[in-house]
Amino acid sequence: MAQWGRSDAALPGVVAESTFGKRSVILALAALAAGAIAITALIAMPSDASPLLQNSATGFFAAVFFLAGPLAHLTGVVFGLMALGRSNDSRVLGLAGIVVNGASLAAGVFMLWGMASTIGAFT
Repeated sequence: MAQWGRSDAALPGVVAESTFGKRSVILALAALAAGAIAITALIAMPSDASPLLQNSATGFFAAVFFLAGPLAHLTGVVFGLMALGRSNDSRVLGLAGIVVNGASLAAGVFMLWGMASTIGAFT
C-alpha cells in the first residue's frame, strides 16, 4: 500500500526481477523472423512485378540483413552479457541469447567473407 506518496515497489525490501535475458532471446527471434520475411518476400515475388515493388523488396532485404539484423543481434549479445552479470536475471535465457545472437552474427560474418572472397572469380 502506498504511503506518503511512495509506492510498494520503492520499498527497500522489494527487488524487481531484471528482464535482460528475456530481451536477448526476443531480439534474436525477432531478427531471425525479420530475415525470414525478407527472404520470403524476395522469393515469392512474381517475375513480372513492377520495378517499384522489386526495388522496395530489395531495399527491405538490404535494410534487414545489413542494418537491422546485425544491430539487433549485437544488442541481444549485450543484453545476454548483462543478464549473466546480474543476480536477479535469468542466466539460462542470457546464455541462450548470447549463443543464438552470436551464432547469427558469426553466420553473417562468414557469409560476407564468402561473398568477398569470390568477388574476382566471375570476371
